[in-house]
Amino acid sequence: MEGGVFTHRRRVHFGDSDAARIVYTPRFLEYAMEALEVFMADVIGYDWYTINKEHGFGTPFVKIGMEIKAPLRPGNRVDISVLVDKVGGSSIHFRTIGTRGDGVVAFETSFVCVVADQEKVKAVPMPGPMRARLEAYRARLAEAAE
Repeated sequence: MEGGVFTHRRRVHFGDSDAARIVYTPRFLEYAMEALEVFMADVIGYDWYTINKEHGFGTPFVKIGMEIKAPLRPGNRVDISVLVDKVGGSSIHFRTIGTRGDGVVAFETSFVCVVADQEKVKAVPMPGPMRARLEAYRARLAEAAE
């Protein structure tokens, strides 16, 4: 990553495709969620399992959007870039871009999650260290774009 956009690489497997021999639609969201999970663990330092088990809060998703721009087929490589568009008081607005090995953008997604108390299932303020790491990532990307 080295100051740039976090990208998670994966290969499309045969079992990910449907009868049309292209990726089954829900798999695009699965790919994006996989990239977000790795991003949270590797870049932010808060993997979802530990958040829930050790920190007493979760980050449930409250809004998801997806646009499929080009097909993915078994054997394709896809690089999924993770962007953080906004960090709110208790919310995180993510965007992912899935790009095939040939440089064609295959899909884009948007996700909004909320930091929530597990017992009350209500939004709570985001922990300071988590916010600081998310904001630092956003700042690095802004600097790289200049």
